[in-house]
Amino acid sequence: MKVGLAGTGWRAQMYVRVMKALGEEFEVSAVYVHSESSREREEKNFPGKVYTDYDEFLATKPDCVVFMLKYGAALPFAEKAMEQGIPVLCETPPAATVEELQAWYQAKEKYNGKVQVAEQYCFQPYYQALIHMIDQGKLGTISNLDISQAHDYHGMSVMRRLLGTGMENCRITARTYDFPVNYHCGREGLHKGEKTIVDTRKRAEFVFPDGKVGFFDFAGEQYFNYFRTRHLTLQGDCGEVHDQQAAWLGQDGYPVQGSIQRDELGQYSNLEGYGMRSLRLNGEILYRNPYADRDLRLTDEEIAVAQMMEGMKTYVETGKEVYPLEEALQDTYLFLMMDEAAKEGKEIQTQDQCWKKQ
Repeated sequence: MKVGLAGTGWRAQMYVRVMKALGEEFEVSAVYVHSESSREREEKNFPGKVYTDYDEFLATKPDCVVFMLKYGAALPFAEKAMEQGIPVLCETPPAATVEELQAWYQAKEKYNGKVQVAEQYCFQPYYQALIHMIDQGKLGTISNLDISQAHDYHGMSVMRRLLGTGMENCRITARTYDFPVNYHCGREGLHKGEKTIVDTRKRAEFVFPDGKVGFFDFAGEQYFNYFRTRHLTLQGDCGEVHDQQAAWLGQDGYPVQGSIQRDELGQYSNLEGYGMRSLRLNGEILYRNPYADRDLRLTDEEIAVAQMMEGMKTYVETGKEVYPLEEALQDTYLFLMMDEAAKEGKEIQTQDQCWKKQ
């Protein structure tokens, strides 16, 4: 599939790495950048394929355009692609305000646009394992989730998927807190911790009409900081998962306990090379890495991105959706309402939006 790439930042670079790893499935056929200096830099990576004129970029007729632009900037560019019938994959979040979210949906409806959003979190192996357990009924009826693993719209995506709340409205309360923490790791990598920064922690409750509750708790440093780890607790009436530990009701009516373990290669004198083959619970395979047999050594995040790109390819070819625009709009809407609840210091009741199908 010929991919037009709009944007060349940190996130775009990850997508390029994954597409290269997937081999002949994908070709970055054109790259759009906003400045001449960016064009000169990217020409080294994509000789003869870099454009500063967006119309010329679209004129190359890619099979889809992947937008990796800054927060809230993609819509006017995506509209032009939709108008020309070119499928769109937009990085999260698609917009920065409720009005912009509505404009995205209106543009899709106006042009009958083919739009998906690169919300990859639920494709990560751990979440896929949890989804498998839920689908099995191993935990019974899910009632609540305490998630401290992903920020804002990513957290909303995981919360809605694991709770199974779909487009349901909810009541939201939220607060933010500032705490000092030593800074020693970020996108630039691990380094000496020579300064203390202020890390803002956001806590919120999402109460749904059927009694399900999502407890959200996240601080920006949790992705990289060794002193701010991530955690998750998922509870049903017949079981619980807390991080890697699980407990559920066995067939004999008695509780069973176990741990979700990674089947890792390349350790303890194993010479197969480093990689993850599967996730198991007491020997049962909950998740099998679809790229392990292809000898692709990908991180969990790269696996999720690969699944997103292959899902986009299927969408372009068949129309089967990988992550619909409407789902991403709802994720972002809930995150915006959470921020409003924290800012206003009062409970927010969400409302049906134009993208909710009746």
